[in-house]
Amino acid sequence: MMHPLLPTFNPSAEELYQMAIEVPLADKIQQAIGLLRVHEPADGYYLAYSGGKDSGVILELAQMAGVKFDAHYNVTTLDPPELVRYIKREHPEVLWNRPERALLTEMIDNEGCQGPPTRLARWCCKEYKEQGGTGRFKILGIRAPESPRRKLTWKRLLLNRNGGHIMCPILYWTDADVWQFHREQGLSYCELYDQGFTRLGCVGCPLGGPANQRREFDRWPGFERAWRRAFHRFWAKWHGVPTRKGKRRWFEDFGSAQGLWDWWISGKAAEGDDGGCQMTLFES
Repeated sequence: MMHPLLPTFNPSAEELYQMAIEVPLADKIQQAIGLLRVHEPADGYYLAYSGGKDSGVILELAQMAGVKFDAHYNVTTLDPPELVRYIKREHPEVLWNRPERALLTEMIDNEGCQGPPTRLARWCCKEYKEQGGTGRFKILGIRAPESPRRKLTWKRLLLNRNGGHIMCPILYWTDADVWQFHREQGLSYCELYDQGFTRLGCVGCPLGGPANQRREFDRWPGFERAWRRAFHRFWAKWHGVPTRKGKRRWFEDFGSAQGLWDWWISGKAAEGDDGGCQMTLFES
């Protein structure tokens, strides 16, 4: 029983989050190394490596901790060419997990995908970014400050829905923490960060918003042409074809492949707005 004269402290979830964020970087590094050492599995960690700045941090932390691990890069077939070259040049030790077919081919041919990816229909993340390491203890470079959803749902240690466990050793690191760690450890990183890019995901991904999507297509016009072709091929294949339950497909209201494309790059796909259509929803 608490002494009646002692002050009580019952922090809210937001207060706990702020406390974790404000921990000095040196302490965050030691926390991460300690987590990695305490939970090291006999078969080693499966480290999910994307080539981004956060992946560089977890890769270095695993090496500093002296734990056994193998790093894996999931090929999406839509990553920026500079990022792909960076991984090949700077991290030849990383293992490449290649998909059976390209992401845009999957969008066209697989009825279960339900068409182009959106914030709510994120089948691509599930199929292309989250594969691998089933049953293993995975290390991810997820950070809570990146989005409200990550802040609310992610923890440093989690059970993996596909079996095994997940560790997020830099969950409460800020952007400033990440870049300070890069400087202190002398880590390399993809040159696109120096050119103003803050995210290095799939080129054309709608989750970054329409302005970022437009910037990426202006930088890599070949990817825009590939996306456009995929939209037209998808429309030609599935327009007028009912679902397995005999229902009209959600995208029919857009009237044409061009109408679907215009909606997709307008920013509404990033907002999760289905344009008044009945869309099948997916969560990653």
